[in-house]
Amino acid sequence: MSNKLMSILLTAICMVTGAYGQSTYPNKPITIIVSVAVATGGDVAIRTIAQKMSENMGVAIAIENLPGAGGILGGERVAKAPPDGYIIGGFTDAAVTTSPLLYPNLPYDPFISFVPVGLLAHITMVMITSPTLQVKTVKELIALSHAQGSPLSYASGGSGSPMHLSMEIFKATTQTNILHIPYRSAMSGVTDVMGGRVSVMIMSLAPTLELIHAKKINALGVTSSTRSSLLPDLPTVAESGVPGFTYSAWVGLVAPKNTPQHIISKLNSEMVKAMNDPVIKQRLISLGFDPVGSSPEQLATQMRTGYNKNAKIIKSAGITAD
Repeated sequence: MSNKLMSILLTAICMVTGAYGQSTYPNKPITIIVSVAVATGGDVAIRTIAQKMSENMGVAIAIENLPGAGGILGGERVAKAPPDGYIIGGFTDAAVTTSPLLYPNLPYDPFISFVPVGLLAHITMVMITSPTLQVKTVKELIALSHAQGSPLSYASGGSGSPMHLSMEIFKATTQTNILHIPYRSAMSGVTDVMGGRVSVMIMSLAPTLELIHAKKINALGVTSSTRSSLLPDLPTVAESGVPGFTYSAWVGLVAPKNTPQHIISKLNSEMVKAMNDPVIKQRLISLGFDPVGSSPEQLATQMRTGYNKNAKIIKSAGITAD
């Protein structure tokens, strides 16, 4: 056999093998490493999408929660995973836009260690207070803070969490004196707001909606640029006397660096397909999410924009890790 013919045959084999490899992904279960705790907002969104993606793709998709340390544990697990599409990350923004700013020796770089797959949804957040606090509006909260000699207090899920950063923006914008009380879990903070031990909190809407409807906590405003369809009579914080104030957390999918493009494209197309299912979309909306289903490029932009914005907040407020 001539060298030329041998070369042609090898090229053909490689093309067929490559095409086969692309057409057979996925052929075994996929694991999504979730950087937040079970039953929290981001976890609920990822599980909802994963279930539909699993049905559509015909393979099992397992969820492995690795919460804690601002998403660092989950980030490290995904960063060190094989780049074959069978271990991917389901992250909230903290893992890639906040923790890298607070922990200089992270085991991953958010812009090198991961390949964006797509933005799932924005997480609607709401400012809540205890019914025992004699305020019904954002303006009244600001006035009370200015009038009191001692500071009010606010809860968060830890230093650098969306709850922390959003309230620091609020404080800087309104020149209010409100003391930060970090908690190991955001829901512990909600419990203390409900009990009147902490004055106020900005929290994701999903786990607080029932408490709001039951009047166990008061909602003063949502932090998004538009009102939530779940609480249409509740104004935005911007409408309530803080013009221009917005803050939104988000949840998205990423893969380890060097994951082949055809796998990223497959994961993205399946994610978008699941997101566009009317039942899935309505479920996410009913849970307090703003569904997106973006391209990888749009998630990359979201990551960089959030990182730059949070860097300014962290520097101006002097925020450090717990």
